[in-house]
Amino acid sequence: MMNPSELVIDRDAFSVLSGECEKLIDTRKRLPDFVFRRSFAKYFAIEHAHIFKKEFGSFLFQMANIFEDESVNYMTLDPHPLDYYYRRCSFFGLASFKPSSLVGRYVPVMARGGNVDSFRSRGGDVGAFWGSSLKWVISCDRISWEMALIAVSENVDVPTISGFRCMDASWLSDYIKSQYSKDASVALEFTQRLVANYHI
Repeated sequence: MMNPSELVIDRDAFSVLSGECEKLIDTRKRLPDFVFRRSFAKYFAIEHAHIFKKEFGSFLFQMANIFEDESVNYMTLDPHPLDYYYRRCSFFGLASFKPSSLVGRYVPVMARGGNVDSFRSRGGDVGAFWGSSLKWVISCDRISWEMALIAVSENVDVPTISGFRCMDASWLSDYIKSQYSKDASVALEFTQRLVANYHI
């Protein structure tokens, strides 16, 4: 079965796009640390479960329109895009979408027919979305916290354009407690650090 054309197989293209990602995110850091390379105007926390639904493709399309992006990209950080993906799957752990095709192509590319190495499965553990404008970025962490953090450089009304419920500090606290029900102190420390770092 052929891989979708949005999956990056060219080493030069991977180098350029992974370089863009590194301009926006410190790929060695994980939430609740401040993972971005610079400050953004607003931050929105959402449940990770939104990421692989069709509606998320529609949301990315809206973001691309607002920021006039020529491409919208996703790169997996864990597992590693080069060490894991390129060696095992003959493509880099990176997908690049034309905004016009996002609504229709998002789920098929991310799910790859239910493949175990798809971004929806193993490759969605820790990753990042961003637009070519470099004016917004989304840090996703399924392994540790089951959440994603949307950063925008302008005052964009993310809850309205996405339809997602964005977490305030109180909801975030309850959500993380439910993820870490066996260790309330871990949940409390995470929530306090995230709220402090991102002013949620």
